[in-house]
Amino acid sequence: MLRYLYTLIYYLCAPLLCIRWIYKSFKPPQYREPMRERFGFVARQKQQSIWFHAVSMGESIAAKAIIEELLDKQPELNIVVTTTTPTGAQQIIEGLGDKVTHHFSPCDLPGTIKRFVKRAKPKALVIMETELWPNWLYHMQQSNTPVILANARMSQNSADKYSKISSLSQSMMGSLSSVLAVCEQDASRFVQLGVKDERCVVTGNIKFDQAFDINAANGYFPSWNGHHTPIWLAASTHRGEDEIILSAHKKVMKQLPHAKLIIVPRHPERFDEVASLIQGHGFNFARRSKTSTWSDSVDVLLGDTMGELMMAYQLCDVAFVAGSLVPIGGHNMIEPAMLSKPVISGPYVHNFQEIFRELEQAGGAMQVGSGDNIHELVVGLLKNQERRESVGHQAKVVVEKSRGALDRTVKALEPFL
Repeated sequence: MLRYLYTLIYYLCAPLLCIRWIYKSFKPPQYREPMRERFGFVARQKQQSIWFHAVSMGESIAAKAIIEELLDKQPELNIVVTTTTPTGAQQIIEGLGDKVTHHFSPCDLPGTIKRFVKRAKPKALVIMETELWPNWLYHMQQSNTPVILANARMSQNSADKYSKISSLSQSMMGSLSSVLAVCEQDASRFVQLGVKDERCVVTGNIKFDQAFDINAANGYFPSWNGHHTPIWLAASTHRGEDEIILSAHKKVMKQLPHAKLIIVPRHPERFDEVASLIQGHGFNFARRSKTSTWSDSVDVLLGDTMGELMMAYQLCDVAFVAGSLVPIGGHNMIEPAMLSKPVISGPYVHNFQEIFRELEQAGGAMQVGSGDNIHELVVGLLKNQERRESVGHQAKVVVEKSRGALDRTVKALEPFL
């Protein structure tokens, strides 16, 4: 009953979704292309495929790692990948090219998903993390198509929300053929919500196994290279966080006048907005994308390019992982940890709760309760090289000992191929 009500509401909202996609087509322009794909009008596959679905950049990176391993073992596999966002699409298109077929994800309407499945011909659907759509799952179950959640996460906050619609969530969870959970706590929550216990296995977090490319021989910002300049980075910021970070940097500069800040917004459509905020705070700043602005003397560097975050992490001494000062849930702190960078996060880390807990317990990460004391942690780490290196080393140790999830995931997927 709830699925029918959900579907009715979705139909009523469909015109608004179209307006939203048209609006987003102006920035960034990548949204312009897939309108037909959102309603399942995709190229017909000549043979059965394995359908992978990833929402955005983080999920796409993990999906790419799995797909590369699978294609190494079985080059003949026909793989279709759907993503929800342009940043996710970029990861797949640039990383896998013509090895796979990419489409933007179809919306969750019965006719749309039937049309997409008829054309894509999936014999299995692999969903990265926890992107669960009622009509997708219902149609997959009706057509006897296995659905596997890979690198599956279920925070307590999400579990509580699913439990409020228990009849719908139990139906959805019961349709899953396999859940490859990142940890025991996530597995337990999936079982409590209705996944059969024998279908739930802990494989670990694939993100620990990612191979990170750091390109560009000249580094992220040549003006600061080799100058022993104290640098901290605010990575993947969201609206509401930039002002806090910029205010913290003013306090940092009072104690360390030569300290520099790199601020990298999560979404490209906010680059100009954040540039205005930096200017409004009175900082002398440069933009990564404009070499004409580069100078040794700038206080802040705006990271207004895509796909270069690892280079920024490499340049910095201390990494603040954003999406955690506002209730987004945090972003991937494995990336700086792998580079032996001390990790700082805000109070909202529910998307990476277990990873952050491991890093924090090992002494490789620290958490601030609000924006007020970010500068204290940053200054303390920038002033004390021995402590900074110790914290960064502990962070990398956690990453190294947690590897192996990718192999376990690929092995668990093989029976469905």
